Amino acid sequence: MKIILQISAVLLAVTAMPKNSIVNLHVYYESLCPDSRNFINSQLVPTWNELMDFMNVTMNPFGKATVRSYNGPSFSQRLRNRFANQRVRPFTPNGDSWDFTCQHGPAECDGNALQSCVLKYTEDPTIRLNYINCLMQNPGEGEACGASVGQSYVPSIQACYEGLEGKALLKDYGDETLSLDPALTFVPWLIFDGEWNEQSQWNGLFALKSEVCNRLTVPPAQCQTKRN
Repeated sequence: MKIILQISAVLLAVTAMPKNSIVNLHVYYESLCPDSRNFINSQLVPTWNELMDFMNVTMNPFGKATVRSYNGPSFSQRLRNRFANQRVRPFTPNGDSWDFTCQHGPAECDGNALQSCVLKYTEDPTIRLNYINCLMQNPGEGEACGASVGQSYVPSIQACYEGLEGKALLKDYGDETLSLDPALTFVPWLIFDGEWNEQSQWNGLFALKSEVCNRLTVPPAQCQTKRN
């Protein structure tokens, strides 16, 4: 009886899944996170290559980082203050930039900022995703990865990364990440069609193509083929 009930619950969850002509996927990740690297390389890029006409993908390279304004309290402290007293703003600019503390160290903070610039200044979604994938495999190689996917690193991305803009963009990604409800507890964190749920999180991590196909009103022929 317990097994039957479990199977029924799974079938009900699949049946209740919203159907759309386009699947919107938000990926919250970190530049040096092994799970993020594996997901982007083995799930996201191959699925995009097959189903790009049926997907919108938005990337956010902040993850579990924290941020501190110069001479000001930490981002996490400001966030706690906001919930303790709604009149306290989570950010009060102090100076021209921000300090970050990242899960995998300072190099990851640099990588997150670089990828923030790549996301802003690479217009073509396929080139953008391939650029990010290259950086996940080759951290810090902004110019080389740009050349490999046909995107110029100089001047826009380089100026963004080496100046203050990259940190400002990353701070904005932090705003978005720390406003998630439910809060991010794992990286990569996957939100499909504006709503996070645990089943879709794990399906997406290990069988993204299947998750996307199950959400489409009319699955295309690509959904009938298995990935090699």
